[in-house]
Amino acid sequence: MSKNYNHISVIYSVASIFACVILLLITLNISYALDQSNLNIIDNPRAYVKNYSSYLDVDKNIVIIGSVAKSDYQIFPQNVTVGLLAYNNITSSHEIIAEKPYNTILFKNNEPFPFKFTLNSTLFPLAAGSEPFILESENISIPTTKLNTLKLEYPVIPQGKNKELFGNITNTSPMQIHNITLFAIVNDRNSTQIDSIKTFIPVLKPYEKMQFSFSPDPAIKDRVYFYSCVGGDIDDMKINEFKIVNISATKILGYKFSGLIQIDSMNYNSSSKQFNFAINNIYPYPGALSVELMPTQDNPVSIVMDGSPYQATSVRNTDNRTAIELSIPQGIHDVKISNIEE
Repeated sequence: MSKNYNHISVIYSVASIFACVILLLITLNISYALDQSNLNIIDNPRAYVKNYSSYLDVDKNIVIIGSVAKSDYQIFPQNVTVGLLAYNNITSSHEIIAEKPYNTILFKNNEPFPFKFTLNSTLFPLAAGSEPFILESENISIPTTKLNTLKLEYPVIPQGKNKELFGNITNTSPMQIHNITLFAIVNDRNSTQIDSIKTFIPVLKPYEKMQFSFSPDPAIKDRVYFYSCVGGDIDDMKINEFKIVNISATKILGYKFSGLIQIDSMNYNSSSKQFNFAINNIYPYPGALSVELMPTQDNPVSIVMDGSPYQATSVRNTDNRTAIELSIPQGIHDVKISNIEE
């Protein structure tokens, strides 16, 4: 009788311990799930992380690099923020670290733009195992102008013992450009991204040509095989402010857009007295282009869009300037303004 009682007692004790372990695991899982929910990590269909990897730099920081892209079915350009869930060794909790990709607005479908996280390995010791995700991706809803008037010339093969890339950048527009970020993806022999790099150019004068360079992190330089996706971003397009182009010593042209516009080229031909815009209206509805000529035109200008005469929304002379309003449909268009008096 005593043996049976002891046997039943042991079974009951083991079962009780097992039940407690299961309850503890369930509690931890619920707590973790609630923690993840509060951090708001969800899939975002507007953009996605194409690839990522990590390495330890020469200062023992954990570096997580990769690239993001806009989804192919998303018609609107995207403003994207990349997130990384990392355990903070000081606060003993997880936190989300946010970084912007090197290009502020994603225009083209599936075109990769690099990002980079550099984290202190003492503060975030487990960060190397973290997976970057799209923290925010939202349609661009405010007016902005993106200049595409930069010409880049560079070899894709690195040069020198530090595996650097040297190239030239030219401002092909008649206006001064400020705050240019140039970026590139660094690849190994297997075409795998191993680093994200960028460099900054504060000012580029009209038609100026300047040399730039990229230097990969010394920790991975021996693996560098070629560069790809070299591009530029200009943080210079202020909303509702006219951009000024000097046509001559006595004539200036100002312009601004009320929609999401990419300017692929613009130039002034002094012999024909004609100003040309190559414009891409990204949004699926018309955007307004405002042009002002100073001083006032004595004779009316002539406007042609895509080879056909175009009737401006309004043309008026006011405050020693000629103000012209145009409506630019969605898509790529050539706009020519002729008979400009110098």
